[in-house]
Amino acid sequence: MFALRVALLLAACVALASAGTRQLVQDVQPPVTLATTLQDYRLQENIKPAYYNITLRPYLLETDGTKRFTFDGEVFIEVVPTLATNSVHLHSKNLTYSVSQYWAKPADGVTTTPTATNFNAANETDADTDIVKLTTAANLEAGKSYILHFVYTGLMEDDMHGFYRSYYVDDNNVTKWLGSTQFQTNHARRAFPSFDEPQFKAKFDVTLIRHRTFNTASNTRLIGSYPHAEEGYYVDVYKTTPTMSTYILAFIVSEFTARKDTEFGVLARPEYYTQTQYPYNVGKQILKEMGTYLNLDYYTMGNDKMDMAAIPDFSAGAMENWGLLTYRERSLLVDESATTLASRQSIAAVVAHEQAHMWFGDLVTCQWWSYTWLNEGFARYFQYFGTAFVETEWDLDKQFVVDQVQSVMAMDSTNATNPLSDENTYTPAHLSRMFNSISYNKGASFIRMIKHTMGEDKFQEALQSYLVKYSYQPSYPQYLLSSWQQFWPNSSYNSSSEEIFNSFTTQVGYPVIHLEVDESQVRFTQKRFLLKENDGANASLVYTVPISYTHSENVNFQNATPKFILRAGVPTTVTFGTLSLKWIIANVQQTGYYRVNYTENNWHAIHQVLNTADHGGIHENNRAQIVDDLFNLARAGQISYNLTLQVIEYLETETNYIPWTSAFNGFNFLTIRLGNDTANFNSYIQQLTQKAYNQLGFNETSEDRALDIYLRTKVLSWACRYGSTDCINKAKSYFQSLATVPKNIRATVYCVGLREGGAAEFQALYDKFKAETVATEETLLQNSFGCVKSQELIERVFNLIISDEIRRQDKSSVLATLYTENNENVSPVFALVTKQHEELAEAMGGYSAVATVISNIAARFTTQQQYDDLVAFNKASGSKFGTSQATLTAAEQTVDENLKWAASRLGDFRTYLAGRNGSAVVNAFSALSLLLVALVTMLRH
Repeated sequence: MFALRVALLLAACVALASAGTRQLVQDVQPPVTLATTLQDYRLQENIKPAYYNITLRPYLLETDGTKRFTFDGEVFIEVVPTLATNSVHLHSKNLTYSVSQYWAKPADGVTTTPTATNFNAANETDADTDIVKLTTAANLEAGKSYILHFVYTGLMEDDMHGFYRSYYVDDNNVTKWLGSTQFQTNHARRAFPSFDEPQFKAKFDVTLIRHRTFNTASNTRLIGSYPHAEEGYYVDVYKTTPTMSTYILAFIVSEFTARKDTEFGVLARPEYYTQTQYPYNVGKQILKEMGTYLNLDYYTMGNDKMDMAAIPDFSAGAMENWGLLTYRERSLLVDESATTLASRQSIAAVVAHEQAHMWFGDLVTCQWWSYTWLNEGFARYFQYFGTAFVETEWDLDKQFVVDQVQSVMAMDSTNATNPLSDENTYTPAHLSRMFNSISYNKGASFIRMIKHTMGEDKFQEALQSYLVKYSYQPSYPQYLLSSWQQFWPNSSYNSSSEEIFNSFTTQVGYPVIHLEVDESQVRFTQKRFLLKENDGANASLVYTVPISYTHSENVNFQNATPKFILRAGVPTTVTFGTLSLKWIIANVQQTGYYRVNYTENNWHAIHQVLNTADHGGIHENNRAQIVDDLFNLARAGQISYNLTLQVIEYLETETNYIPWTSAFNGFNFLTIRLGNDTANFNSYIQQLTQKAYNQLGFNETSEDRALDIYLRTKVLSWACRYGSTDCINKAKSYFQSLATVPKNIRATVYCVGLREGGAAEFQALYDKFKAETVATEETLLQNSFGCVKSQELIERVFNLIISDEIRRQDKSSVLATLYTENNENVSPVFALVTKQHEELAEAMGGYSAVATVISNIAARFTTQQQYDDLVAFNKASGSKFGTSQATLTAAEQTVDENLKWAASRLGDFRTYLAGRNGSAVVNAFSALSLLLVALVTMLRH
């Protein structure tokens, strides 16, 4: 094999030297044409790739002249037809070919040079599907190996897809360019012609030609570096990869340095070397612990090294390339003096997520993106439970509930959701949709529910079996179910495993379980939970649900094993004999993926227990669940806001991060709907948080646990934002000495400094941003810019966003802070975005990104005038947005629904707030606003 590679390498060097240098056409993605059917986006399955030998030579130097930011490529692909055919279909995007040929692979031991035959058809790629259809002079025989050979050139764009270019400015103020890759889901085709679908696994040999000032990295170990015929250049040859999908191939050409041993390394720009220590330590530990849990050591799976690289420009948070994980710098690098505990946790969690993919995604891969959750659900699950193997003090199992389960439930209770396994997945837009919170959060939540239904030990055994059985293969959901069923415990509900699985993977949504409590018996019924009536969602769906509960006569929040299975559409009554229940709480530790509603008496009984010492022993996950369910049941109109607000008054005694996170999430929706009318809410939230605020204060103590530090951040942020004079004054005092602000309260201090300050405060923070050398702190600083309130400073931040000072990967998050940190900014920012939408589209990489921004701003509209402004903009400029015009149209419907919701439901919340403030009636402004909204809504409908 090595001799063959050397021969191919010599041929590659000659071919690359003579390859055409035509400038390639810029990538413009046209809308899907009517001539293209959905099935056209998928490759035929009558030819399977077995092996790729790829040689690439990027041009990154200024001396490369007109070739700069292009690359030369050559690839030999060994394929095996499963049927006799004269048609070869594969993917290619923005590649220009000078050689396109094939030949039969010589038998082992045959040394004669094969005769190459040119393909009959020219390399014309379908603009919609990226598929090039080639024909051979004679049929390729089934079961026989052939070599496809292409020489080509490609572009190194700056859009963070394919084989792209990135840059950083070093300590000497010199701009350094590098080449890196991002191939998921469909961008390997921009680096080499390929069978660019996850099911088409093959082995890869990678050879990179580089200038002596660069070094390279790829998935596997470097096995040789040789002088190139061109002076000053070297040829780096990499070990053959395991059998794997195209999307996890990767390579980097840079001037990075590495912290590494013989197996494990972290790569980054040289100036950031000191920031690689924590990811190096935690990465090695997590990789080892994951291998132990899964009984399959990483280094035994076909790749004997693991590197993690920090890339300055990176579209995703991180990417699971087998053996060469790539990350945004802020998602990998840690500075002990500046990186907050929350950022450190996030970094460890992302490392665990990507390393989990080595087993779930790389070794065993979803057959097609319809089943993305088989990759991402497990990676998100181990993002918490894998990190917890190493970082044991962070209560990650509890954070999972508020971060993952509760956060996805809002999306999954509308018509905008999709099933975990979605067969309607073909186009690039479909592929993007599959990388949403359903595949990640719901996938992980469903996996956690199954773990608690099966039991940890059986769950672990099943995963171990699944990975061994389907190693190096594409997988379907049915394969996972079969592995689970093989180890499903013998119990009264193991026969329900398939129904449970299908309920939550093939159907959208989830149920609300209603408990009718009558002292010694409880009747359980279900209905699909929907936030909005008549939004087109199917309200008749029912589910097979594992039900757990505990109650006043046997309080046990540690045992989350289901007590029974609630079958689809079949009510169940549980009788407790002579016991007389004072209260019952279902879904212990919120291990099940469902909401719970009770008869009003049981809600009041729960309220009473919450107000007793230690909250009656109710677990913090269940306190969070109670808060989250109450807010969402009231939002959906299934219970009254008065009931919700009465029960959550218990928060005045709550000092735990988990329930407070659910509370702040619930309040966030309501404060958006209040718009600028928050006077009564200001007083309310200060009263509710007073105990937590007084207990935590601004100063960390040696006794603080991680969750105390996180709660301090949230409580200070809300107290300062909603008018606490003490909070604002203390934050402003800290702001006077920016260099000494404790790292874990910086977000609040920076934001208050800008919200309460002016041009001088902004300039101070901007100057700190420009001098910053820690990626996590740089992110914190730029995301604080949006806290400004004056028109002048709003415009200054907006101009920063459309300039090159904010990297494209960060523009949307910085822009979002401009309208999320202060409700008053919503209209001014909307005016700026719509007035300068063309410049913003240029800065953000297209009109699709701008449409998303406009939609997100519009979701915070609270007045008829704002709605009218949106309609006027869409009418005047919507046609420029192409297929993204649908996003703008959908935004109009969202605003319309939100105005109607406010007219019918927000009044109860306003009245309650006014009553808490000792006012007999809602203040005049609130009443007038409510009346106007209601009147306008009546007139329009």
